[in-house]
Amino acid sequence: MTESRLWILFACGLFLLLPSIGVYAQETPADPYSDYAHLWADSKKKKQKKKKPKKSKNGKLAVADSVQVQLIDSTNVSTSNVVDSLQASTDPLQVPTDSVQLSEPATTISVQSPSPEAIDKVSTAIEDQKEELESPKRKANRPPPSNQLPLEDFRSGMEMGSGGSFTGGFTYTEIDGDSFVGLILSPEFKIGKVGVGLNVPILYGLDSKSVRTEIFEGGTGAGRLIRYVRYGVQKRDPVYVKIGQLQNTMIGFGGLINNYTNTTSYEKRKLGLHYDINFKGLGGIEGLYSDFDPSSQNLLAIRPYVRPLSKTGIPIVRTFELGAVFVSDKDQTAIPTSDSTSTSYAFTADGISAFGLDMGVTVLRVPFVQIDLFANYSKLNVESDTLTQAASLLTGETSFSGGSGFSAGVNFRLHFIADVFSTDIRIERLTYKNNYLPQFFDASYEINKDARILSLVGTERMSGIYGSLTGHVLQKVQLGGSLLIPDEITDSSPAVVQVRANLERLANKYSFQGSYIKGNLTDLGDAFKFDERSLAKMRFIYHVNSFLATGVDYYWAFTPTSEGSYEVTKYVMPYVGVSVQF
Repeated sequence: MTESRLWILFACGLFLLLPSIGVYAQETPADPYSDYAHLWADSKKKKQKKKKPKKSKNGKLAVADSVQVQLIDSTNVSTSNVVDSLQASTDPLQVPTDSVQLSEPATTISVQSPSPEAIDKVSTAIEDQKEELESPKRKANRPPPSNQLPLEDFRSGMEMGSGGSFTGGFTYTEIDGDSFVGLILSPEFKIGKVGVGLNVPILYGLDSKSVRTEIFEGGTGAGRLIRYVRYGVQKRDPVYVKIGQLQNTMIGFGGLINNYTNTTSYEKRKLGLHYDINFKGLGGIEGLYSDFDPSSQNLLAIRPYVRPLSKTGIPIVRTFELGAVFVSDKDQTAIPTSDSTSTSYAFTADGISAFGLDMGVTVLRVPFVQIDLFANYSKLNVESDTLTQAASLLTGETSFSGGSGFSAGVNFRLHFIADVFSTDIRIERLTYKNNYLPQFFDASYEINKDARILSLVGTERMSGIYGSLTGHVLQKVQLGGSLLIPDEITDSSPAVVQVRANLERLANKYSFQGSYIKGNLTDLGDAFKFDERSLAKMRFIYHVNSFLATGVDYYWAFTPTSEGSYEVTKYVMPYVGVSVQF
């Protein structure tokens, strides 16, 4: 072959290769590590892609790393497409196209797209599997359906805060004209469902030159140092038990016992029992015993109740509650007299009793509002020869029998802005017959039981309204109050007013706890005038810092007199000490 022929062959080959050289010169160099991206890819995202496959922009599904098959109803793909895809791969380990030998005709691959019904079945199966694999913690945090929201019982009240506190300091006070100095300790502990509160006064008489021990004489003695020992929260926990001072206590829906307190004396404090035990939401029993003084049978109340339809799951119907209240009092607690003897109540010597029926139902429960309806029927049985004789002297009638009453009401529980502000609004219509007073066993009952029972004589048929309002803000401020007011306020049909407040370290400086109640009120203008019908307990604290504090305790209470009655006693106890919250 001559030299000229060689140049001619070289020129023809170059002319044939130019198009290929131009095409490859325009391609962008491929990433040599592209096929290893799965080593650092996010496994979670990869799983999500597997669960929800998506088509690529060109309508192709990935069959292998470098092999693509176009998805149509009936698509024929020859092996030449496979070879082309291998040529396009930039894997350093790719096999050259000239090393592939096709000894057989092209193979046809047919891929059919799934039907919509099949896609729906696969999606449903994936969701079911996802729900089964969901962790129990996430299931527990999942909000319940709107028609199965957890019910709240307005009778449980609104508890403030958790943890505990320790308050104590040096004090000075005057009792019965004598001056005392000493130390007052008021620790309070809350751990889980258990709460303990104590009140320990250690007072030294500047005149008597001795430690005051009257608080330990009679009754429960040293048990008076216990403010309360509690397990659980009423109407929230299956088991609730409280021993100690009972305040603002209600049994059932409050037809007979409402705003009851067993302690009207600062020193002669009583140790009582309040309980509520629920059996799997189907029913339970609640009640109280006012004083564990072994020398007397004091106020006793028992209320069994049932919720027969609680397991049906039917809205409204499943919340229905029916209860019966039984009350008895044979109080013969010894009251000291001036001649070193004692006396006792006259009208409870033979015992008094009462019976009531009540019912309630929740008619609405949504995230921000709950509405409860309730009704009460009550009957007093206070007849005795002693009371009949007293009634004949007052009215001239030779017989006396207790009366009955009926009430129906509604309670609104409102929550605002993620429970930043919550309130209970209760409105109740009262109707009662002769010789009956609604909510007969309240705070005024323990001030003087004989006076309370005697007030039934001459009481005429009447109607009235009972209303209460309780609310809290940011778990820092709790305010409440109630008013029982007859349509016509008279001596035989008096009104009752009550106010409560609780402020915990407001602005990190001020704390206040207080309660006030006044019964036998015949003029609303006298509602907040302290007299023999009033009972008040207040504590004000100024927090100097996280540990030091100064404050004052004020009590308007009652003490037994030498004549066998009660008289008003004021206690003012300023102190300087510590106040720690934990």
